[in-house]
Amino acid sequence: MTAAELWFDWDIDTWPLLMALLVGMSCGLLGAVFLVRHTALLGDAVSHSVLPGIAGGLLLAGIVLDRNEEEHVFGTSATMLFILAGALVAGLASTMLIEALHRHSRIKPDTALGAVFPAFFAIGVILIRLAARDAHFDQDCVFYGSLEVIGEFSQVMPTLLCSILVILFFLGFYKEILITSFDRQLSGTLGLPVGLVNLLLTSLLVLAIVVAFEAVGAILVIALLIIPAATAQLLSYRFNRVLILSALFGLSAAFLGSWMTILLEAVNFETARAPTVAVVAGLQFLLALVFSPEQGLLAQALRKRALESRILEENLLGSVYRLGGTPRAEAVTLEEAAARLGYPPEKLAAALRRCRIRGELTVESEGILLTEEGSEKVGGIIRGHRLWESYMIHEMGAASDHVHDAADHIEHHLQPALVKELEKLLGNPDLDPHGSEIP
Repeated sequence: MTAAELWFDWDIDTWPLLMALLVGMSCGLLGAVFLVRHTALLGDAVSHSVLPGIAGGLLLAGIVLDRNEEEHVFGTSATMLFILAGALVAGLASTMLIEALHRHSRIKPDTALGAVFPAFFAIGVILIRLAARDAHFDQDCVFYGSLEVIGEFSQVMPTLLCSILVILFFLGFYKEILITSFDRQLSGTLGLPVGLVNLLLTSLLVLAIVVAFEAVGAILVIALLIIPAATAQLLSYRFNRVLILSALFGLSAAFLGSWMTILLEAVNFETARAPTVAVVAGLQFLLALVFSPEQGLLAQALRKRALESRILEENLLGSVYRLGGTPRAEAVTLEEAAARLGYPPEKLAAALRRCRIRGELTVESEGILLTEEGSEKVGGIIRGHRLWESYMIHEMGAASDHVHDAADHIEHHLQPALVKELEKLLGNPDLDPHGSEIP
């Protein structure tokens, strides 16, 4: 096996790869917007709903045009204009119908979406079978895509033009897209053309889906509309970064998926490129889901473990404080501290070791003693606890015998700034609702 067999054959792979890259980028950008608008499945609805428009365009082209039997349906053909026009009409009609059902009836948006696009899809399947009889038209290409059949620039041209339009739209209307995506009321107050922005976004979505049919089909285009955007959202909260990351993930999924297909073929595992691109996009999402620095499962597990460890340490400090008093007043055994908390002693062993390392506790022959640092820390925790009890009683109207458990939980999460706000709000009280001194 030569190195050339494990890399792209540019004579064969140039146009399929370019097509995949363009689809990945344009779908990534558009998908990010619809994802932050909580309408990610609109792409799914549109990708199925445009099928009647495609079939209608084919049938109309057969009537109007004197079409060459060997003419390719997609690409820069006259038939493609009829397909785009029909798909645009069908896509916009489906989205308007979904919106009308939601606004003028008790049907929720997801129910309206689920009712509309299967009906459009079923009509499209029937019409496509009728249209395919008189056209050089591959039905499997529409449903599942076929990057392998793309062999010339004319087939990539519509997708290239679509990608350019998408990029220009985001560059020219970024402010409008941002505001209408997050605050529609503010958009109306500022006089922004909300309806026009939504119409242009939906039209570009329809256009991107139609030109992507030959590459990834009506089914797998959903993967490129949703998965790169979802992956980007796991890595950033900022809209501009989500857009850029989503486009990059779409591009990388297209590139790596196309390359993986070549590698798999080298080991006699034949597979299509479009499904491999979708699988790579899914793998990227899984990696981000697990390893994202802030939102990943691993980061969440580490934060949860760190919080549990901190709560154990603070509970240990509080137990030693309550049993032994102020620094070096009276030694407390680990068993006594654990019994007061209702824990087995071995559960606090690691917490005791960490507190000793930080200099908050010392262990001597007679037992455990608080240091100055430990006393100061636990005093702040108890102060937050008792201030929160006072807040619940005086500001929330809670009964005095129902506040301890809630305050016992919240004391581990109170930030210094919030404690100062409580002090200011309550007038810096000296005693808690039970008559105990607030440290």
